[in-house]
Amino acid sequence: MVEIPELSKDEIQKIASEMFVGLTAGTGAFIRQKFGPDVEDELGTMAAQGCAMNLKSMGADTPLKYALHYATVSKNLHGSDVEVEGDEKSAILNMKMYATLKVAIELGGMGMPVSGEDYCHGCIDGYHKKVAGNLGLSLDATFTENGCRMTIRT
Repeated sequence: MVEIPELSKDEIQKIASEMFVGLTAGTGAFIRQKFGPDVEDELGTMAAQGCAMNLKSMGADTPLKYALHYATVSKNLHGSDVEVEGDEKSAILNMKMYATLKVAIELGGMGMPVSGEDYCHGCIDGYHKKVAGNLGLSLDATFTENGCRMTIRT
Protein backbone atom coordinates (compact mmCIF):
# COMPACT_ATOMS: atom_id res chain seq x y z
CA MET A 1 0.00 0.00 0.00
CA VAL A 2 1.29 3.48 -0.90
CA GLU A 3 1.15 6.10 1.83
CA ILE A 4 -0.83 9.21 0.94
CA PRO A 5 1.04 12.34 1.98
CA GLU A 6 -0.40 14.88 4.40
CA LEU A 7 -0.49 18.41 3.01
CA SER A 8 0.36 21.51 5.01
CA LYS A 9 -2.30 24.16 5.57
CA ASP A 10 -0.53 26.43 3.02
CA GLU A 11 -0.54 23.65 0.41
CA ILE A 12 -4.22 22.92 1.03
CA GLN A 13 -5.14 26.61 0.71
CA LYS A 14 -3.15 27.00 -2.53
CA ILE A 15 -4.78 23.93 -4.09
CA ALA A 16 -8.26 25.05 -2.96
CA SER A 17 -7.65 28.50 -4.47
CA GLU A 18 -6.34 27.07 -7.74
CA MET A 19 -9.33 24.73 -8.03
CA PHE A 20 -11.79 27.53 -7.23
CA VAL A 21 -10.30 29.99 -9.71
CA GLY A 22 -9.85 27.33 -12.37
CA LEU A 23 -13.47 26.26 -12.09
CA THR A 24 -14.99 29.73 -11.98
CA ALA A 25 -12.70 31.34 -14.58
CA GLY A 26 -12.82 28.36 -16.90
CA THR A 27 -16.60 28.07 -16.72
CA GLY A 28 -17.03 31.81 -17.22
CA ALA A 29 -14.71 31.86 -20.24
CA PHE A 30 -16.50 28.90 -21.82
CA ILE A 31 -19.94 30.45 -21.33
CA ARG A 32 -18.83 33.86 -22.70
CA GLN A 33 -17.26 32.25 -25.78
CA LYS A 34 -20.00 29.71 -26.45
CA PHE A 35 -23.16 31.61 -25.46
CA GLY A 36 -22.23 35.24 -24.79
CA PRO A 37 -21.90 37.47 -21.73
CA ASP A 38 -25.66 37.65 -21.11
CA VAL A 39 -25.78 33.93 -20.39
CA GLU A 40 -22.82 34.23 -18.02
CA ASP A 41 -24.64 37.02 -16.19
CA GLU A 42 -27.78 34.87 -16.02
CA LEU A 43 -25.77 32.02 -14.46
CA GLY A 44 -24.32 34.44 -11.88
CA THR A 45 -27.79 35.70 -11.03
CA MET A 46 -29.07 32.17 -10.54
CA ALA A 47 -26.06 31.15 -8.43
CA ALA A 48 -26.41 34.28 -6.29
CA GLN A 49 -30.03 33.40 -5.51
CA GLY A 50 -28.98 29.98 -4.23
CA CYS A 51 -26.09 31.40 -2.22
CA ALA A 52 -28.35 34.02 -0.66
CA MET A 53 -30.85 31.32 0.38
CA ASN A 54 -28.00 29.37 1.96
CA LEU A 55 -26.64 32.43 3.80
CA LYS A 56 -30.12 33.27 5.06
CA SER A 57 -30.58 29.72 6.38
CA MET A 58 -27.26 30.09 8.27
CA GLY A 59 -28.31 33.46 9.69
CA ALA A 60 -25.61 35.33 7.72
CA ASP A 61 -28.04 37.92 6.38
CA THR A 62 -26.93 41.15 8.08
CA PRO A 63 -23.98 43.27 6.93
CA LEU A 64 -21.73 42.12 9.79
CA LYS A 65 -22.64 38.44 9.52
CA TYR A 66 -22.24 38.55 5.72
CA ALA A 67 -18.77 40.10 6.06
CA LEU A 68 -17.76 37.62 8.78
CA HIS A 69 -18.93 34.65 6.72
CA TYR A 70 -16.88 35.59 3.66
CA ALA A 71 -13.88 36.66 5.77
CA THR A 72 -13.91 33.30 7.53
CA VAL A 73 -14.08 31.35 4.27
CA SER A 74 -11.45 33.51 2.55
CA LYS A 75 -9.05 33.34 5.48
CA ASN A 76 -9.38 29.66 6.31
CA LEU A 77 -10.05 28.02 2.95
CA HIS A 78 -7.89 30.22 0.74
CA GLY A 79 -5.38 31.92 3.08
CA SER A 80 -6.46 35.52 2.43
CA ASP A 81 -5.46 38.37 4.74
CA VAL A 82 -8.79 39.90 5.78
CA GLU A 83 -10.28 42.27 8.35
CA VAL A 84 -13.89 42.94 9.31
CA GLU A 85 -15.37 45.90 11.13
CA GLY A 86 -18.89 47.18 11.62
CA ASP A 87 -22.24 46.24 13.04
CA GLU A 88 -25.64 44.90 12.00
CA LYS A 89 -26.40 47.99 9.84
CA SER A 90 -23.07 48.51 8.06
CA ALA A 91 -19.89 46.45 7.80
CA ILE A 92 -16.60 46.57 5.95
CA LEU A 93 -14.89 43.47 4.63
CA ASN A 94 -11.32 44.47 3.86
CA MET A 95 -9.67 41.88 1.63
CA LYS A 96 -6.13 43.16 2.18
CA MET A 97 -4.65 40.22 0.26
CA TYR A 98 -7.26 38.21 -1.61
CA ALA A 99 -5.65 34.82 -2.21
CA THR A 100 -7.91 33.82 -5.11
CA LEU A 101 -7.14 37.11 -6.90
CA LYS A 102 -3.45 36.33 -6.54
CA VAL A 103 -4.03 32.88 -8.06
CA ALA A 104 -6.17 34.35 -10.87
CA ILE A 105 -3.34 36.69 -11.83
CA GLU A 106 -0.83 33.81 -11.72
CA LEU A 107 -3.05 31.55 -13.85
CA GLY A 108 -3.74 34.39 -16.29
CA GLY A 109 0.01 34.74 -16.73
CA MET A 110 0.16 31.04 -17.63
CA GLY A 111 -2.47 31.40 -20.35
CA MET A 112 -5.79 30.82 -18.57
CA PRO A 113 -8.39 33.26 -19.98
CA VAL A 114 -8.58 35.45 -16.86
CA SER A 115 -7.07 38.72 -15.71
CA GLY A 116 -7.07 40.32 -12.29
CA GLU A 117 -9.48 42.98 -13.52
CA ASP A 118 -11.89 40.40 -14.98
CA TYR A 119 -11.69 38.34 -11.83
CA CYS A 120 -12.49 41.32 -9.58
CA HIS A 121 -15.39 42.39 -11.82
CA GLY A 122 -16.84 38.87 -11.74
CA CYS A 123 -16.38 38.58 -7.99
CA ILE A 124 -18.00 41.90 -7.10
CA ASP A 125 -20.51 42.64 -9.89
CA GLY A 126 -21.18 39.08 -10.94
CA TYR A 127 -21.44 37.60 -7.46
CA HIS A 128 -21.22 39.66 -4.25
CA LYS A 129 -23.54 42.51 -5.30
CA LYS A 130 -26.11 39.96 -6.48
CA VAL A 131 -25.92 37.83 -3.33
CA ALA A 132 -26.16 40.92 -1.11
CA GLY A 133 -29.09 42.22 -3.17
CA ASN A 134 -30.93 38.94 -2.70
CA LEU A 135 -30.52 39.43 1.06
CA GLY A 136 -31.89 42.98 0.90
CA LEU A 137 -28.41 44.46 1.39
CA SER A 138 -26.33 46.82 -0.73
CA LEU A 139 -22.67 46.25 -1.45
CA ASP A 140 -20.05 48.60 -2.85
CA ALA A 141 -16.38 47.86 -3.40
CA THR A 142 -13.17 49.77 -3.82
CA PHE A 143 -10.45 47.82 -5.57
CA THR A 144 -6.90 47.75 -4.22
CA GLU A 145 -3.70 46.31 -5.64
CA ASN A 146 -4.08 42.98 -3.81
CA GLY A 147 -7.81 42.79 -3.15
CA CYS A 148 -10.70 45.06 -2.34
CA ARG A 149 -12.63 46.74 0.42
CA MET A 150 -16.34 45.86 0.43
CA THR A 151 -18.90 47.96 2.27
CA ILE A 152 -22.15 46.13 3.02
CA ARG A 153 -25.21 48.05 4.25
CA THR A 154 -28.86 47.44 5.07
